[in-house]
Amino acid sequence: MEQKKIVVKMKQKGLTMDIDKEAFAMALKTWRLRQGLTQEEVGKRWGCSRYTILRAERCKNITWEVAYRMFARLSEELRKENSSE
Repeated sequence: MEQKKIVVKMKQKGLTMDIDKEAFAMALKTWRLRQGLTQEEVGKRWGCSRYTILRAERCKNITWEVAYRMFARLSEELRKENSSE
């Protein structure tokens, strides 16, 4: 199964992050469903609300700090998943 690459770029105007929201949303939702977790369970596990997970999965705007933390957590979870196969 081919996974979409999540692209993260740092722009020169201050500290901003540009994320491919659709690729991130797809990766997050795919991982969550594969794990059999609800949005609320992921939120509790990652220290955010289920609404934050919902917004990310629907490609809505979230702050760059939250996006960075979620990206880091998802990357960590995917690494664990890949190493256990």
